[in-house]
Amino acid sequence: MRNKILFLVFPFALFLALFLRPLPVPAAEIPPGPAVQLIPPPAERAEPKPETPVESPAEVHVIESCTVTWYTEDTCGKAPDHPAYGITASGLPVEEGATCAVDPEVIPMFSTVYVEYADGSAGTFRATDTGVKGNWVDIYTPDYDYAVRCGLQSLTVCWTAPEEGTP
Repeated sequence: MRNKILFLVFPFALFLALFLRPLPVPAAEIPPGPAVQLIPPPAERAEPKPETPVESPAEVHVIESCTVTWYTEDTCGKAPDHPAYGITASGLPVEEGATCAVDPEVIPMFSTVYVEYADGSAGTFRATDTGVKGNWVDIYTPDYDYAVRCGLQSLTVCWTAPEEGTP
């Protein structure tokens, strides 16, 4: 029985091997391959010496569940005819997309403040104003309706201290 199976299988395997192999492609149809380029080994070079000492990155402080609100020039308690209207506690004017108020006992003045919004985006501000207490960041916007729509949120806030001598 075994011999009969081998007698039937062997010719079938021989048929497959001889007649069902891929046909050679004529030389004219073979697409050219990539050009071979010999690359010399790299020359030995000395390590470059830094011209200035490498500074360590600024320490990042994180405040989870920080209260975040928005304010306008009209909601900061100064009348439009007041000489300090639109001027922050640091003496700088308010600037959309850049100014935020902080408690200087929590976040030092002139720190860079990063607010991670609920939608995954983030905003970067500079702490140039005060008027809030504790873990609270108040972001300046010139649009009163926008400030009201944003309301009060609990977000993650990160901050880095200002560099030495930065006003």
